[in-house]
Amino acid sequence: MVTNRSSSAAGWLTMCVVAGLVAAPVVVIVSSIIDPTPSMWSDLWQTRLPGMISDTVTLLVTVVVGTLVLGTGLAWLVTAYEFPARRIIGWLLVAPLAVPGYVAGFVWLDTLSGPFGQRGVRSIWICAATLTLTLYPYVYLFARAAFRSQGADSRDAARTLGLGPVRTFLRVSLPMARPALAAGAALVTMEVLTDVGTVRLFNVSTVADGVLRVWFSTGNRDAAAELATALVVTAVGLIAIERGLRGSARYNIRATGRPMSASRLGPRSRVGALAAVTAVLAVAVAVPIVRLVVWSFESRRAGTTATVAGGLWHHASSTLVVAGFATVTCVAIGVVIAVLARHRGGIGRIATRVASLGYAMPGPVVAVGAVITLAAFDRAGFVPGRFVFVGSVVGLVFALTVRFLAVGLQGIESGLERVPPAAVASARTLGARPARVAWSVELPAARSAIVAATALLMIDLMKELPITLLLRPFGVDTLAVWVWQATSESMWTQAAVPSLAIVVVGMCAVGTLLAALERGAELIS
Repeated sequence: MVTNRSSSAAGWLTMCVVAGLVAAPVVVIVSSIIDPTPSMWSDLWQTRLPGMISDTVTLLVTVVVGTLVLGTGLAWLVTAYEFPARRIIGWLLVAPLAVPGYVAGFVWLDTLSGPFGQRGVRSIWICAATLTLTLYPYVYLFARAAFRSQGADSRDAARTLGLGPVRTFLRVSLPMARPALAAGAALVTMEVLTDVGTVRLFNVSTVADGVLRVWFSTGNRDAAAELATALVVTAVGLIAIERGLRGSARYNIRATGRPMSASRLGPRSRVGALAAVTAVLAVAVAVPIVRLVVWSFESRRAGTTATVAGGLWHHASSTLVVAGFATVTCVAIGVVIAVLARHRGGIGRIATRVASLGYAMPGPVVAVGAVITLAAFDRAGFVPGRFVFVGSVVGLVFALTVRFLAVGLQGIESGLERVPPAAVASARTLGARPARVAWSVELPAARSAIVAATALLMIDLMKELPITLLLRPFGVDTLAVWVWQATSESMWTQAAVPSLAIVVVGMCAVGTLLAALERGAELIS
């Protein structure tokens, strides 16, 4: 009994300490609102803040609506209807996840500048279209999983009541998929609210970009933190709304009857379906990749396939080391928190939400909070010798973990939710301790979900820019930093090689993600 109580106490303590440590940079930033700077807010309100708010709301609403329409429509098309190459196309429609928004942005900025001129292209609407094309797979994945799991009985019942295909979709299938669509829209919302690279390319002044501008133009990190707090409050509010809309429903409603079979389309409808998905894939993936390949050959001929820091291998190895360490750290911490919080009721759920707060923060703000937190550790002298966390790879990985832990944690939680409670109870009845139950029963059953979370983390971390740009140690130059340095000077050709490398590695991660999803993994609980 004493041993069980000690083990339980150790589990509580570990869960709270880990969640608190990860959330520390967020708490540091949010605490800045306790002592606000009225003059800063007054100046911002009289100059840029109204425009920032207007652009942020316009961009957010446009992208969320666009991804919901595009992702849901494509998911229903490949799930409910049979047409040539449907299975392959269903996989390919996830490929835009591997194309960062800032890469697609500079490709389309150059492509459209010819007929329309850069002034006409650098607009909030082209920016919104670019983000929609790169982010719709989040909604598509959730919606497709929900549609596939609904079964044929509900659709057949609607048909017998005289509802046509469109009314069946709108009145039966779409409402049943509401939790999935809300989950996908929440991820899109976080990506839009925290995007810096894409909006900067199109001269869109969002609140996240304003944080960066306030920081660099005034050097006042406290003022930047105060502005970021408003963004965090907005993000947390939107997450709460999304959770409320979902209620207690799972994002994926499991079928109890026959699986839904795809209906055959007529000749004209098949051509239309193929034309629609081909157009999406061409605009979102094919055109950017073709342009990048052409530019890469031009860059090779011009001898500009390297920077002062080094060539492709130098930047690729730095990217893989940083992204790899951050991915392993996120998965490890995610497993610890998810397992410990699983059987601890409301306190466990609170701990997971606290540990996930960093996902709602813009990258530059996470960097500021991480620097303040790590500097406190350095001053306290917890590590012997001359090692300091600030300016080290460890400090960079810590900041990336704060920012992206939620991505891995949500996937791992969803996998653990699928473990039958009876299996856990049986193991505990046989005398197995919680740690052994987790290692022998829960984690093996959640293996596919952990693989999916790992792949999704690699996709996000390969594309990550602002935190790495601000916190990277000397000599650690990632592919994303190379792209940023080239595109900031409008040197599209020089940015092609690192961009293509990011896309290639991202495609490998997307393939791993899809394989895990086919084995039954889920992205969110």
